Amino acid sequence: MSFREFRSGLADVLGRVRRSPDAAIFVGAHRRAEAVLVSVEQYEALQEAAERQHAVAAALASVRAEGLEPSAEDLVLFAEVAAGQMSTEELREQVLSRYRR
Repeated sequence: MSFREFRSGLADVLGRVRRSPDAAIFVGAHRRAEAVLVSVEQYEALQEAAERQHAVAAALASVRAEGLEPSAEDLVLFAEVAAGQMSTEELREQVLSRYRR
């Protein structure tokens, strides 16, 4: 969508975002996207995902800085946390349960 179309149809564009919260509307000039309009819900979900991925990367870097390397099984669990499929508490419990036996 061009900037001209965006400006002239702002109310319609916002209506499209409200009706389809997962939609992304690209706005630009000369057939090149320069901005993206998304719903607040989608923006917050993207922010949360980025924060999870950053936290997992920092945790793995900390473990590796200690001279340790997580097992392949642990890396799968960390990937699940980064994807939002598992909480950090669930990860902690699964890892600790291996050592409680």
